[in-house]
Amino acid sequence: MAMFTTANPEVEVTNRDKIKYLKRYINLDREIDRKLEEVARLRSKLTRVTEVYSTEPRGGGSIYGKTEEIIAKIVDLEKEIDADVDRLVAIRDGIKTIIEAVEDDRERLLLQYRYLDGWTFEKIAVEMNYSWRQIHRLHSKALTNLKMS
Repeated sequence: MAMFTTANPEVEVTNRDKIKYLKRYINLDREIDRKLEEVARLRSKLTRVTEVYSTEPRGGGSIYGKTEEIIAKIVDLEKEIDADVDRLVAIRDGIKTIIEAVEDDRERLLLQYRYLDGWTFEKIAVEMNYSWRQIHRLHSKALTNLKMS
C-alpha cells in the first residue's frame, strides 16, 4: 500500500490532511458495517416470504421474481464487501505503519485509539487518565510529529 503523498514534495502536509488520511480506515470500516446490515435485512426479507397454499386460483405476481432480485442484490453486496475488506486491510496496514513510527509512546497510543480503534476523544481521555483538553493538545502534537512520506 502506498503511503500518503502530495503532488508536490515541497508542500507541507497539514494536520487536517493527516486526519483525513488517517480517518479513511474508520470510514471504510463503517461503510462495510452498513453493507453487512443491508445484507442482513435482505436475508431477513427472504426468510419472511412464506407460501400460502390454497385451492382457489389466484392472480397477481409471483414471489419468485422478487426472491431472485433479492438474492442478486445480496450477491452483489457480498462481492462489494469482499473488495472493501481487501482495501480495508491494506489501508489499516499503511496507517498502522505510519503510527508505529511515532516515537512518543503516549502519542502513538492516542493515535492508535483514535484512528485504528475509532475511539472518541472522551473515551481516550478516560482510558489514558487525561482531561479532554490534554488529549486534544496531545493529539495536535502527535499529528505534528507524525511523518507522512
